[in-house]
Amino acid sequence: MTDFKDPNIFQIAFSLLASFFGVQNQENMDRDERYIEKNGIKVYIIMGFFLVFCLLVTLFGIVKLVIHFAV
Repeated sequence: MTDFKDPNIFQIAFSLLASFFGVQNQENMDRDERYIEKNGIKVYIIMGFFLVFCLLVTLFGIVKLVIHFAV
């Protein structure tokens, strides 16, 4: 069995971004599953909401920018 280290905050963010696009690899998935079993899912849920919020703010900004230059 491979010795897994706990993921840092950036690894959690990249893991969630990969899952948004459906391109997670098995090694990272195993690491995340082991971390969730040991510490719970709260960190992943909070980071997921944060990333969705950032996505929405970015999309809102792009739409406002396009509308500004289109008018």
